[in-house]
Order: sequence, then structure tokens, then C-alpha cells
Amino acid sequence: MRARGLVGAALLGACSPVTPPGLVLDVGRTCEDIELAVADPDVLPGWRIHAAAIARSGADAAWFLASEHPGELELRRAPEDIPGVDLSTVGAPHEFTLTRSAIEGQLWLTLDRDDAAQLWRIDEDAAAVSAGPALAGFPGDASTEWFHRLVFLGQSPYLLALPRLTKVGEVPVHVAAVTPELGLGERWTLTATVTCPPLSELTCPLLWDDLRELSVLDVAEPGSVAGAALLISIASRPDAMPDPAAPPAMFETHILSLALQRDPTAEKPVLTRRDHVAWPTSGPALPSPAQLAADPLGVYVLAGLVPGPDGSSADATPADYLFRTDLLGPDTTDEGDLIALLDKDLHSHLLQLGSRVAIGQLPTKHWYVAPIEGVTVDEDIVGTLEVGEHASLLRAGRGQVVVVGESAPTRRVRIACADDGSQVDAP
Repeated sequence: MRARGLVGAALLGACSPVTPPGLVLDVGRTCEDIELAVADPDVLPGWRIHAAAIARSGADAAWFLASEHPGELELRRAPEDIPGVDLSTVGAPHEFTLTRSAIEGQLWLTLDRDDAAQLWRIDEDAAAVSAGPALAGFPGDASTEWFHRLVFLGQSPYLLALPRLTKVGEVPVHVAAVTPELGLGERWTLTATVTCPPLSELTCPLLWDDLRELSVLDVAEPGSVAGAALLISIASRPDAMPDPAAPPAMFETHILSLALQRDPTAEKPVLTRRDHVAWPTSGPALPSPAQLAADPLGVYVLAGLVPGPDGSSADATPADYLFRTDLLGPDTTDEGDLIALLDKDLHSHLLQLGSRVAIGQLPTKHWYVAPIEGVTVDEDIVGTLEVGEHASLLRAGRGQVVVVGESAPTRRVRIACADDGSQVDAP
């Protein structure tokens, strides 16, 4: 029996009843079924996998940030026919991002530290890993610490810097072109400014002067959107010395996306900001899930809140919110439509499948994947894979995911069109 209806049934009546066309992947044909095929049944046995990326669509090899022993970190290829890089003395796993390039056969590694950044380029065709210089002093403002993320405009790489502390209404975004030597070339400073509706002066974030914590939650896969897109949160900071006699402070978490695009008529890239939701809670909360994906016509955001590390925010969101917004022009502030509320127990996540978007859910020991077309989840096309209890998923780009099991081998799974006439059966 095919596993149909689980993903669609989880959408609380928010989706359009229109039946969309089949899922179109990079292979250039329409899917009648999704197949979750195991490309590598045992990835780096004995190693802990922190991140993964595929350099070439459909390739038999992948690159991993992985640790064999505590305190160690390596960038490794599996199969290992290109030498990797020992990063044990360079940074901790959470300080690196590993991403596919806009160019087939190429990957990038970014070190994001409070005091500096650094880039590595992996070229499979040349069987080489190139390391760039330390990029200290970008953007050259010591008033706060900065996040650094690599994005692509067309096939050209750019490094972004966003402040770790910022006002809600105006967020500075620094952009620098990356040179072939992995240094920084031409630079621009842009501002992501909120647009408030008329007669909203009392609630307009442009009038708020307090600094809040910014976090970079996700970056759209290169090539999935015209330009680049990021998902960020801006949240209240806990009071270091709260007044015990005062009422408990309310916390706010703003979820917004930023799109960076080239404009042939402008001297610098164009930045578009969309504010999706602002959640008040009684205590600190963390965005989870927090993911971004895109198809040729729109951007999808999946976001929710969970209690902070101290567990004080009991009123974090009871459901995860799925938004979709059209790819509009640079002077628009459309936050998009809420197309679904998803029960948190379903462990929903977004997947980028070439130029299409899918939603995955992992409610128990089975993983389900269904495509999204517009505001409709196509539950007639559902891929299923048994992954075991307490499994976790690492998106590796180009339609591939690494499944990390609690007591099972780590597997790399390719999401693709099933062969004609094949069935994807749930055990």
C-alpha cells in the first residue's frame, strides 16, 4: 500500500483544492512518483557528521564536515579520492557552513568567527581544495560582531556580513564580491528597512531604538532563486538584571527573509525585505524549524518556535507555520500568505529539489516527502523511507539528504523521480 495522505492530512485545511501538475526535477521529466533512493548506505562509519554537500547532481561522491574523535574536525570526501582538510585547529563545527556552488562540480566552505572569516573552494574537476586568506576587518565596523555567509548572484560568489545585534526596523547588510583568489573585491552597504502601513506609528519598528539579537537561520540553495535569499530572526534580549517587582517582560521574535538580486540599471545589488511574522512569548524562545526554499515563482518559509535553553517560554508556537510569497520587485514588502499550520510532532522540513520545493515530515520512524506546487501539497506523489526512531536529517543540496540514525548506519539518500512503473512502498 502506498503511503498517501499523511503529509496532506497534516495541513489544517489551509491548502487549495486545485490539483497541481507533477513534480518536475532537473532530469527534465514529470514525476509520477517520488523515490527516496539510498545512494550511500554507510557514510563514514564511526564518524560524526556535522554537515554535507553534493558537488555534482547525481554524483556518487559527497563532501562532509565530520569528526572521528572529540576535538577533531575534517573536511572529507567520500569516496576519498581527493585529499581533505584538517580543520581541528581552525574552528568548531558550528562556525562553518558547507554549501554547493552555483557551478556544477564546485563546493564552498565558509568559516564564520566573531573576529574573522575565511573561504575554501572545492573544485572536483581539478581535484583541488583552495584556501583563501583570513578575511579580518570585514565589514570594518567594530561596534558589534558579525555573521558571514556566502551567496551567489548568477555564478559569482559574494560574502555577506550581518550584525549580531541590530535594530528591528533597519538592518545593515554588507556585501563584498569574492575574487578568484578568495579575497574580497568591490563592496557595498545596503539596508533592509521595514515598511510600515499608514497610521501605525505606535507599532512601527522603525521607531524602536533598542538593539536585539539577529540570527541567520537559513540560506536558499544557490540556483533555486534568481539571486540569493536568506532567512533571519531578530529577537528581544533577556534583561541581565530584571526587576523582581516588575511584571514579566514580553519577548518578541521577528522572522523575515531578505532577497539579494542584481539590477542591470543599478550600480549595486538590490535588497528586498519581507517580514513574515512577529511572535510574542513570555520568555526567550528559539526559531525551530527555520528553513527557506524557492521555486521559479515564489519563496517558501517554514518557521516555528520552541522554548529557549532555560525552558522559560512555555507559550512557544504549538504549530509550525508554512508561508509562501511571490518573487516580487525590489520595492515590495509583501510578507506572503500563510498556507499551512503543521503540528510540531510531524517534524516538518523544507527540501529543495532542483527548481522545485517539497515538504518532508518525520512523525515516527518513517520519512515522508511530497512536492509543493503554489499553495498545494501534492499528496498523490509521496516518497517514503523507513529511517528508524530518533533519526535526524542533514540537507546536502541537489536533492540529497544525509539521514543520521540513532542506532543505524548514516545513509545518504537521493530524492528523485521513481522509475516508470515502480512503487515506493512503506514497510
